[in-house]
Amino acid sequence: MTGHPLRTTGNSSRRAEIARFVRAKGTARIDELAHRFGVSTMTIHRDLDHLHQLGMLRKVRSGAEAPPTEAFERNIDLRRALNLAEKQAVARAGVAWAADRIDMTAVALDDSTTGLHVLPLLAAHLPLAVVTNFLPAINELSTDPRVRLNAIGGDFVPEFSSFLGPQATRALRDVHYDVLFMSVPALSRGMCFHPSGAAAELKRAFMDSAELRVLLIDHTKFARRAIHRICDLTDFDVVVVDSGIDAAEHRRLEDCGVDVVVADIASDADVLAEVRS
Repeated sequence: MTGHPLRTTGNSSRRAEIARFVRAKGTARIDELAHRFGVSTMTIHRDLDHLHQLGMLRKVRSGAEAPPTEAFERNIDLRRALNLAEKQAVARAGVAWAADRIDMTAVALDDSTTGLHVLPLLAAHLPLAVVTNFLPAINELSTDPRVRLNAIGGDFVPEFSSFLGPQATRALRDVHYDVLFMSVPALSRGMCFHPSGAAAELKRAFMDSAELRVLLIDHTKFARRAIHRICDLTDFDVVVVDSGIDAAEHRRLEDCGVDVVVADIASDADVLAEVRS
């Protein structure tokens, strides 16, 4: 990932790109980052200090390292800030795939930040029942009278900003919905994983109550590892991933017998316009 320096406008934009770059590579050197982003090494030092303080990466002597999967998944603000274009792309493609196959009268969203990008896309399918355990989604949906909101309660976990535990699992057994839009933090060997056992169990419960299961993932999930197995990729009706996926990873998905949809990533201008709208 070398080449001409990448010019970004403003500290916030550059720092977001640095965090994305480090997470994709795993590690990056100070001089490498300075060359890539066309700024001085002192500026990179300040950027890394800021990103380290936010938990978006770990500053080390030679440069920066990506945070471990568990630390990343437990930082809701970080999860919401990164890979916006990828998340929006897979959300659009996932909703379009489901709408072509079933009349969506009831959908479910797990506690993934990718699912938040599904919410504005549901406007074309209102009125609609929505089942979710994710507090940001609950807050956003609660003000729309066209949405019949089924908020799954239980033990509130601030790190995930969602409700987990036995009560939430039991509540999901009593409902059924047309489509589940779900994401996972880690993929490996044709299986999905999560650093939290409670979160993994609830995701399985979400899957048990769905007519169609749509997995929405961005390509960075293939670089992560976690301890608790959720399910096999073939348990989903479709896996939607952004076009940044490595060709070898794409082939591995297809070799597993997975139905794969590759979503084109919008330009930075398109993403910024959508965020502002």
